[in-house]
Amino acid sequence: MELRQFNAQGIEAFKALIDEEREKVEPRKPALVAETFFSEVDAIANNPEMTIPISGDEEIDPTIKFNDRFHMGDYLSQVLPSDLSVVQHSNSGLWAWISAIYLRQLLERQKKGGRSKLWSSYRYIPGEYQKFRYYRHLAFMAFWLCRAFGEEVAKFFLSRPAHAHSDAMEQLYTQDRDFLASKGLMKAAVEMYIDPTTGTMKRNALGKATPGSARRLATKIAKQLQMNYDLHSMDKEEIYDLLPPEFDNWQSSTSAT
Repeated sequence: MELRQFNAQGIEAFKALIDEEREKVEPRKPALVAETFFSEVDAIANNPEMTIPISGDEEIDPTIKFNDRFHMGDYLSQVLPSDLSVVQHSNSGLWAWISAIYLRQLLERQKKGGRSKLWSSYRYIPGEYQKFRYYRHLAFMAFWLCRAFGEEVAKFFLSRPAHAHSDAMEQLYTQDRDFLASKGLMKAAVEMYIDPTTGTMKRNALGKATPGSARRLATKIAKQLQMNYDLHSMDKEEIYDLLPPEFDNWQSSTSAT
């Protein structure tokens, strides 16, 4: 399928559909939508009067099924153009259109009833830059973490279903990103905190008071180590050797798997 983006009319129509459903529920609750809603979104996304092609020969597969949010980001980072002006968050038309063609996967489906949970529009349509909202756009942030930071960082934040916002992103990415630059540190973090069986973050990995938690590693320990060591040049095993005893249980869980 040809890569396209919404024009102003398309963005407005997509947002109107979302807002119509959101107005039926309280702000902190999800609207529940059925296949009729998705069909209306499909009609907008495929309407040539509401979309324009992206210059170039890029193609995108609207039928691909993502294993998780990392898979989505990795795929988008491969198929989208390298031109930053096209793929940046402020290009609302592109990111709204991508959200639209994959919307069934960006909404959590109810276990009973068959309807899907629709949240606020900023998860699907970028607005003006806001410090505490831009990173909540599900498709853009998945893409950006893969494109800008690479596999280790992306897996740490995106090992979760495609529809799920990341608590790690909320608590760590928005607070301090110094630790992201060390590949060895991020490889260790993925090994310690991501369950290889489920592909999701382990229980209590983000606990504020949990010894050896990812939050402790990112906001406290890494900062202390950076004062005496060049973490950027160190590999995973060298990082493990520097970690204090509070991380022993997390390291033991990696060897057990």
